[in-house]
Amino acid sequence: MEKDKQVKEKKVKLTPVFDNFETALRVWWKNLKKIVYIYLWGLAYALIPMVIIAIFLGANYWLGGRLGFGFRVSTVVVALLGFLVSLYFLVRAYLGIFLLVKHDYSGQEKALFQETRRYFWPYLGIAVLTSIFILLWSLLLIIPGIIYSVLYSFACYVLIFEDKRGLTAIRRSVRLVTGYFWPVLGRFLFLGVIVWVFSLLISIPVSLTDSGSLFHSIWGGIVQVISFLIGPIVLVYTYNIYKELVAIKK
Repeated sequence: MEKDKQVKEKKVKLTPVFDNFETALRVWWKNLKKIVYIYLWGLAYALIPMVIIAIFLGANYWLGGRLGFGFRVSTVVVALLGFLVSLYFLVRAYLGIFLLVKHDYSGQEKALFQETRRYFWPYLGIAVLTSIFILLWSLLLIIPGIIYSVLYSFACYVLIFEDKRGLTAIRRSVRLVTGYFWPVLGRFLFLGVIVWVFSLLISIPVSLTDSGSLFHSIWGGIVQVISFLIGPIVLVYTYNIYKELVAIKK
């Protein structure tokens, strides 16, 4: 029975890379407004600690000499904590895109962002575990690191879409990729080349201007915004692969 299942799996091919990428682009464009709103919710919360950091840094710059060493130490602590809190909300905004996909691109953006609260720590746990494992495999040679990067690549998708956590999600990802390693690797390489070429093109104006110029700073900010906006294309593209593997491995 198991042998018949494996034979059946080998006969099933994944969607061609160009078709998958075209689908991801269409879905992204159709839901871009919702994506932006989810990002804005995360940014709105992240701005609160940023403002507090700015106040402390301004006070330290203008009054630091009079406020003493203790205040300068407090400024460093507040800046570090503020950065971590801001990062927390920005990561939750990214997780909100996962939930948008999970809910079939429906639902209120604020509600989706609020729902991410229950996923943050499990997501962080999986991210830390996979990073440690990949690092350990990479210490052997670069090839094992690449292999296990692919094998672990769907762990976060397993968390969001199957509610499996930690090592269970990682093992599930390995099972999904097993038997489809080369097709999955090829699709990731294709996507990597597309992202690299696009990033190179939009960064050309930055490389042609002086690093201290106003245009350099403005365009650098624009590049960051564009990177955030196109990030969900990668998410949807990868989700399409994950969804196909789940259907095959049933």
